[in-house]
Amino acid sequence: MSNRVYEILFIADPNLGEEAVATLTEQVQGFVEKDGGKIEKVEQWGKKRLAYEVRGHRDGYYVLIVTESTGPLVKEVERRLKVTDGVIRYLTVRVDEELRKAERRKARRTLADEKRRPRAGGAPARSTEEVKS
Repeated sequence: MSNRVYEILFIADPNLGEEAVATLTEQVQGFVEKDGGKIEKVEQWGKKRLAYEVRGHRDGYYVLIVTESTGPLVKEVERRLKVTDGVIRYLTVRVDEELRKAERRKARRTLADEKRRPRAGGAPARSTEEVKS
């Protein structure tokens, strides 16, 4: 099965300290790496206010982990997040398709920009409509 890029965002209990959140983050990273996943990026966003109350909490520590792994591995990580003390909510999103689309859009924009730029000789590139006239 091929590896895909996933973003795993989880919200930790606000009553945990910074050190406990760091330990929890390392534990989740261990879930991913133990089964062959590759961690690409880890961001701890800190303590933020939730949009609505979750399990009696109005605040939570946000942590984002970007990983390259397989679907079954992500399913196992989600299962473990569900039963891990200290995690009040989590969300996993596959982003590789979106990254691929963004790369294609960027390539098209670059090509269009190159067509609009003036040539080295000084005269701007002419469009096909101008050539036909």
